[in-house]
Amino acid sequence: MVMAKNSRRKVVTGTEPALGWTFLSRDALAKAKAQMDEESMGVRDEIGFLTIHQRYADRFFPGTSVLHTRARYALFVPWHFGDLTGLTGPAAQRALQERERILAGRLRDAGEAQVIGSRIFPKPSSQPPSTVYWNALATWGILRPRPDGRTVSRAQAHRLLKAAGGATDDDDQPLLGYEPPFVRLPDQPKNWLKGEISLQLEPLEAEFLRDRLSQLRRPGSHELSLLAQLARTQTAPSDSLWGEETYAVAGSDAHPLDRARQAASLAGIGRAIYDALLERIVEDEDNGQSMRRHRVHLAQMVETHGSEAASLDLAGLEQDIGALPPKLHAVVAATRVWATSSGHDLDELLDIYVAAEARKGPRARLAQTPNGRTRRREWATDEHGLAGPLHYRWDQVHTLLTDLVEVAR
Repeated sequence: MVMAKNSRRKVVTGTEPALGWTFLSRDALAKAKAQMDEESMGVRDEIGFLTIHQRYADRFFPGTSVLHTRARYALFVPWHFGDLTGLTGPAAQRALQERERILAGRLRDAGEAQVIGSRIFPKPSSQPPSTVYWNALATWGILRPRPDGRTVSRAQAHRLLKAAGGATDDDDQPLLGYEPPFVRLPDQPKNWLKGEISLQLEPLEAEFLRDRLSQLRRPGSHELSLLAQLARTQTAPSDSLWGEETYAVAGSDAHPLDRARQAASLAGIGRAIYDALLERIVEDEDNGQSMRRHRVHLAQMVETHGSEAASLDLAGLEQDIGALPPKLHAVVAATRVWATSSGHDLDELLDIYVAAEARKGPRARLAQTPNGRTRRREWATDEHGLAGPLHYRWDQVHTLLTDLVEVAR
């Protein structure tokens, strides 16, 4: 469980109980919630497949998140900060929250879809654009790094803007040597503060963002990322990550793309195996309701994705994205073999999947423990979506690239 700042907990030292404090920054809380949101948006992580999803997605599409909606938010956020130059601390936080809340309402009233915060408006969003896009701003070179290379926090950005907002020279550059946190941005549109506003990019805005994205390197490499190559094409992206348009520009990422597709299929089968195991244990061990939905779906997943999954080169995958945790490695290796076996006996995989899920502690469902039985009863009474392959954030990347092409005329 993530504990909020100033939450109280019991700290035991030796045999003496004491009260202590656990402090987590807003950034740490945001990252924890973002991971939970990532799982809630189609990448369930009972066994650990989210590791593969995140690593390939970060390799191909640096800075992206499943929480991203539209490209123009990458400009809305720094524009808001610029408007609040001079404010710092709680006053800046409150002002930013109010501006983002109002923007959500204006975009919703304009009939825009994919508006962050529109569903709970007029309440402010718990994950506003300034949180959702902050890592992207840093990764995409819109937010300058600190001198030590670390990402500037939102509070630091407010302070830097206040420091840089003093006296300037004839070229409008700060005299005091404080560099503003953001690079030079396109001008705000005339309707930025009043009137109908849209999520569609203006031509100069699209040119700016394309320039930023076109320079993105793969993490830890000097080679351009797949996102950079796709941004440079200036054409509408393929509906599928594995479309011809993607492979045409993939270059050295072509073989990793193949392995990512195979890993996506294997993870989809693995997630279906997990659900089928639960379904069988609920019926056979817990004397629960007889259900076949997930076992039928598993058979369909194997028929559709078994060949791809069996083709996965595990050594090549780890060369692409780094070594997998040992228990996840064991799951991937066993699932690959199982997918091509003739009997498809779930019991062959039970111990390996139980061991992998054990990292979830009392939240594990497969374990034959009181907690496991309680969790299975909760699972059996809910309608769970059917497992599918990993997506590597392609829906979000597809929208981002489409926004760069379909600019306002």
